[in-house]
Amino acid sequence: MLLIFSAATYRASIKSSRRKLQLGDLPLLAHDEFGLSGLLVTTDLLAGWDTHDLDRLRVQADKSACPCLALVEPDPHDLGVLSNEKASESVDRMNRVLLAANRLGCSAVGFRVSGSNDSAATDRLVRRLKLVVAQAEKLDVNLLLAMAKGPTETAEGLIDTIKKVGGFRIGALADFQDAGATDDPADTIRRLAPYGPLVIASSVEFDDDGSHTRYDLGVCAGALAEVGYDGSIAIEYRGVKAIEQSIEWTKQTVERALTESES
Repeated sequence: MLLIFSAATYRASIKSSRRKLQLGDLPLLAHDEFGLSGLLVTTDLLAGWDTHDLDRLRVQADKSACPCLALVEPDPHDLGVLSNEKASESVDRMNRVLLAANRLGCSAVGFRVSGSNDSAATDRLVRRLKLVVAQAEKLDVNLLLAMAKGPTETAEGLIDTIKKVGGFRIGALADFQDAGATDDPADTIRRLAPYGPLVIASSVEFDDDGSHTRYDLGVCAGALAEVGYDGSIAIEYRGVKAIEQSIEWTKQTVERALTESES
């Protein structure tokens, strides 16, 4: 398994008007300070960028031995909507994200797709998603779906959607926070992890002793070992306090759980 760093951890600092930290600083920071070997970037951090900016980040990341491996779109796309015009806008946007990922050298792109749960909306979602997957296949990029309201709001529904779309370039993007909101986080991770090469080990809040308070990170990480997961794990802290310490706690919790599960 490869532990990588999610740039979204420093979203507030990167977007700050004071610009204390830039996205281009993160590959070296992730590698040298946290011992992580790859970068996950979210699309909101690339607003206003052109191809030259993407090329520059790719070079910086490669030189830092922390290449860009994944690009994730945080906001969901409603592909089940009745309006073909609105759906086309979403499909076009998703295709542009795939092109950006290819430019950065990413092997995976994460999306959330939403829609109502009725059969007609689900059929529209699947049909439109097939168009995006066709683009992903052309670019040799894996399209990964995370849980979102609608047909993909449960592990079972997400897997069913993946199977309906079909193809070798579509899979699941398991996220610890998504799993933590379900009745059985470990089962959710066990179901989704085998369907994708990337998992987001997201954390939200720790107590003073370094224990995660929202859901059991160790249980989620242990579930990965139980199914023999061997892909990338992105460390992403979504809180606002003690960021550096919380990154370390997240990484340590994940590594400890993986080690204990193997023994």
